[in-house]
Amino acid sequence: MIYIAVAMPVEAKPIIKYFNLKRDNNITKFQVFKNEEIVLIITGVGVVESAISLTYVLNNMEIKESDIFINLGVCGSKSTLFSIGDIILCNKIKNSGNGKCYYPDMVFKHNFKEGSLESFFRVVGKDDEVEGELVDMEGAGVLEACSHFFKTYQINVIKIVSDFLEEKKFEREFIENLIERNLEKIFIWLEKRKSFSTENILEFSQEEEEILKKIISNLKLTETMKFEFLEIAKYLKLNGKDFISIFQKYLNIEIKNKNEVKKYFDEIRRQAIEF
Repeated sequence: MIYIAVAMPVEAKPIIKYFNLKRDNNITKFQVFKNEEIVLIITGVGVVESAISLTYVLNNMEIKESDIFINLGVCGSKSTLFSIGDIILCNKIKNSGNGKCYYPDMVFKHNFKEGSLESFFRVVGKDDEVEGELVDMEGAGVLEACSHFFKTYQINVIKIVSDFLEEKKFEREFIENLIERNLEKIFIWLEKRKSFSTENILEFSQEEEEILKKIISNLKLTETMKFEFLEIAKYLKLNGKDFISIFQKYLNIEIKNKNEVKKYFDEIRRQAIEF
């Protein structure tokens, strides 16, 4: 089964038409459309709203390891590397509110551009401080929810650039057309993506695992930090980086208080972005 989460009905409309999806009347609190292969969930706009709606819907689904999850929708961009209509496969998703980051596995081939996404709790303008290359209002909430139901290799975040954070009137027809004209490219890739085998999942060597465990213990990372740290290490390895040499110095650091834990963990995050 392919699960697709979109924030707005205007993003859902072309997908519903393309796959001839029908409303699931058994779910009344949120809008869900489906056929034999696809489940489309309209989450609503916002980090919190998307997390709540997605958790509610997925909790009532029988999810298998062969299933695929996609967060699909439009986004703003602050990067001149992208153009309106570009399809971006997101390699990092950051919650601007708490700084938590997610790193989907990028272990399958694609012809899309890649970029980092930052999710905000409000509308962001071009003069606001933005760390990510892309901006939306739900990606991080979607990842927070679906990470409890799917493995990282099952999760994909695909965004289509709709604007450059300038103030303008929201145009439904423009958004619909933007989604519609990119659907064929996305789902041609998706057909190939479905053949991905769990045998291709990245694994750390025994030596790497031992070093990562020592760093986690030495830095006294919380469970949440531990999960993100391992995702960062996996992301760096997938991109051919020698993450062991990058993190080696944290084996000999002496932690004296909780503030130092946060300080060093923030440093690790920054290094992941730089590399």
